[in-house]
Amino acid sequence: YTRNTSNNYIQVKVLHAYSKIAISINLFMFLIPGYLLLIRLYKHSVTTIFNKEIPPTLTQSIPSFGIHLSLLRPLEIIYRYLTSSYRVLPDIIVLGEVRCGTTSLCQHLASLQPQQPHQQKQFMNCQTPFCLWSHPELDHKETFYFVGHYLGYVTPKHYTMCFPLKFTKWFMSIQYHIKNIIFGGGGGGGKRQQKRTPSFFTFDGCAQYLNSPTAPYLIAEAYRIHNQKPPILISCIRDPIQQTLSWWSYENNAMEWGESIGLTTWNTNLRSENYPPKSIQQALEFTNDKFVNEQYKYAEKYFTLDSLKDDHDCCSNSSGRVKLPHWAMTWPGGQLTGIGRNGKFSSNINRFEKVFHEAFSSPTDDNQKLENNERQNLLSKKKGDFSLPQFQYVNVFPIEYLSDEKILKEFLVDILNKVALRKTGTERIHFEENMKHFAAEDIQLSNVHRNASSKQSKIHGDDINTEGIDMLNDFFASEKKALRDMLQMETVKHTKMN
Repeated sequence: YTRNTSNNYIQVKVLHAYSKIAISINLFMFLIPGYLLLIRLYKHSVTTIFNKEIPPTLTQSIPSFGIHLSLLRPLEIIYRYLTSSYRVLPDIIVLGEVRCGTTSLCQHLASLQPQQPHQQKQFMNCQTPFCLWSHPELDHKETFYFVGHYLGYVTPKHYTMCFPLKFTKWFMSIQYHIKNIIFGGGGGGGKRQQKRTPSFFTFDGCAQYLNSPTAPYLIAEAYRIHNQKPPILISCIRDPIQQTLSWWSYENNAMEWGESIGLTTWNTNLRSENYPPKSIQQALEFTNDKFVNEQYKYAEKYFTLDSLKDDHDCCSNSSGRVKLPHWAMTWPGGQLTGIGRNGKFSSNINRFEKVFHEAFSSPTDDNQKLENNERQNLLSKKKGDFSLPQFQYVNVFPIEYLSDEKILKEFLVDILNKVALRKTGTERIHFEENMKHFAAEDIQLSNVHRNASSKQSKIHGDDINTEGIDMLNDFFASEKKALRDMLQMETVKHTKMN
């Protein structure tokens, strides 16, 4: 008895020792790297996203660091980065523009997934993207990958880290086959009624891509390097003046929130002494001055499709990781340089068209010609009042579509039909079959209105006056005409650009 008790005691002590070792290993492998990454992300966020300086003392840093501690996901970032080679790329990318209904559109896409385990009418299985920010308006919507939120790293081949595992895609497909074999319901005459396997797709909805001078090259390279067809691109648009006023209000509220958590000193070394502008008039002048214009021009030449192939290019380090310079995040000159630039929808869309045409169109590729013809056939189809402009890669979504369920459904059907063209083999056949059922079903789309504009802060920005509105009207006169020509607005009953 004494011997057994002694042996048990020794075994318990050994188990305790092993437990301490295991805890120490976990602490070293996960918690320490996690907190180290969190600290780096905090410094990066404050200086390049909030455009502020790090608070000078530990006590002053606590409020802002605490907020970042509650919002950021460093351990998941590490895990996803290490498994990026085993993940998929998104089928759809909503490029923006900010304050143009991107969040609501992405919510509609995200809702296209099986809602109930025993629901018969399951056609689509949308998997949402990873966001490093655990925030209700950002989570499951946008990755912020190519605008530099991940410490500035924008390596195209690691873009997959923000999306599901290939194993997840395979498992979601096979589980329905297993359920049909084991749990298939009984139909008339004793026959089993098979449940349809929903078609898998995923998306990214980062609204800051459209105005980014570097994003087109990086996105195109991400698909080219993985030898995949280009994604389905969507540009949400609205009246440029209304977009500008909404972005001005939104950014001023964001700056007020930044000050409320202790970020009070502007990072003028990065953005300049003139940032942030205090009025719409000053913002337009700042956006178009020599300092900002040169930054945008240099940023657009910073990456090229040829240079991204070369790991020894100045934008890559020795390990082949591509990094944005600090001055180019989120946009060159800061978020408020979007005033006057975000509303230039036609030029921003044409930038993507040009880059993607260079990356994916080959005059000697018969398969590419056939796919382009299929795209053009889809683009030329009209259903009632619904129509789209004749772009090859970018699909335009006026914000007014959100208020008309019929047009919204037709737009989603059109987009998902194009997603089917990205698929191959039996997956494509299955996707197209599901789309026929989805298009034919009377599916009620939920009434979504997210990320609505709030009252403007008066701490940073002046009230918008008549002079500011007049200045915007003059500034966007040619753009509004270009939008009408581009969209053939007279054929779209529910879209009005006055």
